[in-house]
Amino acid sequence: MIKKTILEERHTIAALFLYAFLLMFFCSLMSPLYPINDWSDINLYFTIGKAIFDGQTLYTDIFDHKGPLIFVIYGIGSLLSKDSFIGMYFIESLAWGGMITMAYMTARLYLNKIYAFIVAIAFPVLMLSHSSEGGSAEEFIVLFEVISFYLFIRYFKSKEAAEHKPFDMLIHGVLCTIVIFIKINLVVFWFFPLLAIFINLLLKKEYKNLVLNIGAFIIGVLIITVPILIYFVSHNALAYAWDTYIVLNKNYAQIGEISEVFENLIIRFYQRLKFDNYEFIIILLGAIYFPIRYIGNVWEKLGLILSFCSLFVIIFMGAGYVFYYSMPYYIFCITGVIVIVDILRKYIRIQLHWYWFLAIAGIGLVLGIVTKDFFGRKKEIILRKEAPKDVLHQFNNIVSQENAPTLMCLGLDATAAIFTMSDIIPNVKYCLSPNLPYTIYPDMRDKQTEYIRNKEVQFIVLPAMSLNYDYFKSLSILKENYDIVNTFAQDGNTTYLLYKRKE
Repeated sequence: MIKKTILEERHTIAALFLYAFLLMFFCSLMSPLYPINDWSDINLYFTIGKAIFDGQTLYTDIFDHKGPLIFVIYGIGSLLSKDSFIGMYFIESLAWGGMITMAYMTARLYLNKIYAFIVAIAFPVLMLSHSSEGGSAEEFIVLFEVISFYLFIRYFKSKEAAEHKPFDMLIHGVLCTIVIFIKINLVVFWFFPLLAIFINLLLKKEYKNLVLNIGAFIIGVLIITVPILIYFVSHNALAYAWDTYIVLNKNYAQIGEISEVFENLIIRFYQRLKFDNYEFIIILLGAIYFPIRYIGNVWEKLGLILSFCSLFVIIFMGAGYVFYYSMPYYIFCITGVIVIVDILRKYIRIQLHWYWFLAIAGIGLVLGIVTKDFFGRKKEIILRKEAPKDVLHQFNNIVSQENAPTLMCLGLDATAAIFTMSDIIPNVKYCLSPNLPYTIYPDMRDKQTEYIRNKEVQFIVLPAMSLNYDYFKSLSILKENYDIVNTFAQDGNTTYLLYKRKE
């Protein structure tokens, strides 16, 4: 059915992918329009991805505590260009094209072409408000969610839905397992809709179909899990992977007491209404009103409502929150906009002409550009000939002069992009420093101290905002083995130090 729909809608889908590429060209710093995406997280992903594709083993030779598949995505992006994000621009644009297409296909379950097209164009514009600089793990997770979201709603739409296609369940198994190996807690999105399907099959006494679906789901899980296990087992890294991705992240998560969690959730809900206002109202329409009004039986209504609630809880239950963490529940914008458009189409009739499609896409593109305002903020950098005089370019100008330089960043900030701009392959495990306190993960700082003692890297960047700034600034062996070759000051205060190994 999906294949048939794609063939029938191929011209519209091609237009939506073109729209995605144009939207990302202006609204993501991955775009070739901008000199560099200096967001520390994505440069860390890119550097580790390159290292893995260069033969290093994740968690043993190179370190971060994220799931392995985000590094695979960035490693693939590095195959096209190792010192820029042009490869990642294509991957990101394809991902957004997939999201927008699935939003369109979901809307087509309820609306005709032109109104479904409005939903598809509006969805990414709403999501851009929380996409940060482009390329977050959450951003790619949305793609896998939105495919399952379409399949869930297609099945839930019918009040008489009995049998569930095992192939669809296989897809759910594959997609949720991919997310497990990117950011494990966000797999909660799948739990309640899948439970609703299994309950529905039980109530309708479709026992054979239930068994087939359970088997298909397990096969989907194994399709992703087995190759990953083989990779880690063959590299003698399975224990390291478990200790890093499972145990370390469990210890790192700061949840607190039940009363604190409840307080956090209330505060965050109020903040979303206050600061995200119309976006969050659209999300609530899609997450609560849509299932009640448009979905078949009570279990399926609850499945979608609880899916949103569980995502909200898992994102906001801890003390730490960054705005792009919200992206996974923005898929409910799709159903929220469907509700709004379904009401408006009774009063506003739009004819099925090509110029309306063009006009709607043009309005969406303009609104997306205005939402991000990257071109406005980066215009001087784009148009002027000389390089910016920020810390990244200032330090990179020095590092890049060396033949095959090696580097270690003792913090996680914009200077991580030096690895990308100078195409540096890490030569030590802890070449970058995720924000892990020493009390939670002492091995990183201890090993970095050892690298300094053994003079294993040529350059070291020490930012003032580093968790271990005072420790390294006063470290005697750093002064003995390295010279400060450059500093960067902001507002009269030295905020970055660049060290070079004494020869």
